Amino acid sequence: MAQILPFVRRCKVFGPDATLAMGEAYDKAIGTIHPDAESQFVVRELIAKRIIQIAQKGVVDRDQLCTSATQTTILFGISALACA
Repeated sequence: MAQILPFVRRCKVFGPDATLAMGEAYDKAIGTIHPDAESQFVVRELIAKRIIQIAQKGVVDRDQLCTSATQTTILFGISALACA
């Protein structure tokens, strides 16, 4: 979960429930991409920024956050699976 934290800007504060949901969504979304893309910083950053963007709108459901991030990876052709 802590892997998403470097992407969160210092000026935005999320509550513990939102932070937990974001971390779980990030881990789950990372698990849906092609293994060779998983290690690319830009891919991890894209997923993290999408999750943060949706969380800033008040979404704290892990599955919704993951689905949104996964849809973003599909646009770039790096998604291997859909979120379960």
